[in-house]
Amino acid sequence: MSSSGVEGRRSNQVKANWTPDNHELFIDLCLEQISKGNKPGTHFTAQGWRNILESFHSISDLKYDRIQLKNHWDMTKKNWKVWHYLVSDDRLKWDPDRRRFGASEEEWDEYLQENPEAAQFRDKELLFADKLDIVFDGTEDSVVTQRLNHRKKANCFTGAEPVTRRRRHNDYAAEKEPTAQPLDARTESEFERCYDAVESKSAITEQSPPLKFNYSIEECIKCLDSIEELEQGGELYLFALDLFLKKEYREIFLNLKKSSTRIAWLERLQSVGPPLPLN
Repeated sequence: MSSSGVEGRRSNQVKANWTPDNHELFIDLCLEQISKGNKPGTHFTAQGWRNILESFHSISDLKYDRIQLKNHWDMTKKNWKVWHYLVSDDRLKWDPDRRRFGASEEEWDEYLQENPEAAQFRDKELLFADKLDIVFDGTEDSVVTQRLNHRKKANCFTGAEPVTRRRRHNDYAAEKEPTAQPLDARTESEFERCYDAVESKSAITEQSPPLKFNYSIEECIKCLDSIEELEQGGELYLFALDLFLKKEYREIFLNLKKSSTRIAWLERLQSVGPPLPLN
């Protein structure tokens, strides 16, 4: 697809408006795909993303595209990390039973000087934090995971029931009662298996020596194939193969540390056109 075609399609795309209901629906659909094994690591598989996209369209009647959902995923993950660093810091004195902080104004000011992005949570807590603990816990950040380890799998669904709305998907989280209920044995087993797989993968990664790249096309394709959420043979995948013909692009691609960053870079080049000629 030409860059002008992509730009035209994006210009006609409806602007995403993430109301609390739409946000919760997105989270519930993510939980549903996790329970089905479509998030084996830090990212959903290509099939997982397709399922989320199709279900979101059919339930909400909003035709947000995959990029919009992925951007919302990234922002949700970022806010979750900020929140959990916040509630794990002893200076802020978070009380999970009363759902409030006990920090003084001086303690807040000191913390926000070091972590200004946490200012959004000074007077309100993260929406659907308990559900997001399940979505992200153990797969995103080792420091956050260590801080949350003592809370893992405890009171996953505490708090008031969210606003009720029409649902046609397998309502993973809304089956709960007003008080906390334990996960059933099958779901518990699925989360254990997913968590153990992530832990094992993380341990192998930490013990492996840093990779030294020759920046060959073969290395780039192997790296591309390892990105779980990227559909092999799809438009973005084929676009990346064209980019790999030029060494400068191969160097940038392999030096990016995260799969999500690599995908964002590829999507940006696909939408605006590569700044360097490919021949």
